[in-house]
Amino acid sequence: MSAFQTTLLILAVSIIVSFFYGLFTRNYSTVDRLWSVLPPVYGLIWLYGHTDNTRLLIATILVAAWGIRLTYNFARRGGYGFSFKQGFTGEDYRWEIMRERIPSRFLFELFNLFFISFFQLLLIFVITLPLYLVRQNPAALNRIDILLFALHLLFLIGETISDNQQYRFQNEKRSPEYAGSYRHQLGFNTFGLWKYSRHPNYFFEIAQWLVVALYALNARASFHPALLGVAVLILLFIGSTNLTESITESRYLQYKEWKKYTFAWFPLPLKKLNADFLESTME
Repeated sequence: MSAFQTTLLILAVSIIVSFFYGLFTRNYSTVDRLWSVLPPVYGLIWLYGHTDNTRLLIATILVAAWGIRLTYNFARRGGYGFSFKQGFTGEDYRWEIMRERIPSRFLFELFNLFFISFFQLLLIFVITLPLYLVRQNPAALNRIDILLFALHLLFLIGETISDNQQYRFQNEKRSPEYAGSYRHQLGFNTFGLWKYSRHPNYFFEIAQWLVVALYALNARASFHPALLGVAVLILLFIGSTNLTESITESRYLQYKEWKKYTFAWFPLPLKKLNADFLESTME
């Protein structure tokens, strides 16, 4: 079995496990638990026997670092919580919301099959596919590669900072120590990068996978397969942003106002903040 066939087999098994685990347990976060694990696995399988391909080696290391970081972040938020009686206990809160919006069990399981399991796991494979294209096109490194490696690392650091700031905020707002802090009791994060972007982690996530696609393009690989996954990923994150923000708006009254003065993704102070709102959130 070739390396590519091996990864296709892993993809097929993952889809089957994700669907049936959700069907029998009603816990639909198998994809969330696999999201950060599969790309490094695919990359390492494709790297085997091709470590002399420097572009592939460095790119795979960076993707593996992304996977380790994201797995850790998901784990510390309880994503891998497990008990022998219940199985996995951690689940993304958005699946509960989707169960409410799709009350028919039959229709939801179709949603589970085609979107949660098949579409998302296929997308994970496709956004990682440029690494395989790099393997198939072992062109010599050039200056553009050095720039791409630097950007990849920068975006990885940015996502790490974003997630740490969000994790800290979520812990602080539930702490009695910050009960009198207006800025914490808003319910949504306005600290650090989150002061300028409502989802800076989304920006850095997409940016990293764009760089992965550019590795393939710079190696003279096929144009369409390299960028197809990123384009679809952007559409997925647009949908995720809309769903997440509709939930946040329903919970926190001032979030709708906050949206007027911040970017959804781009974490830079390029929009003028409302002075009164900003002053009220400053300590």
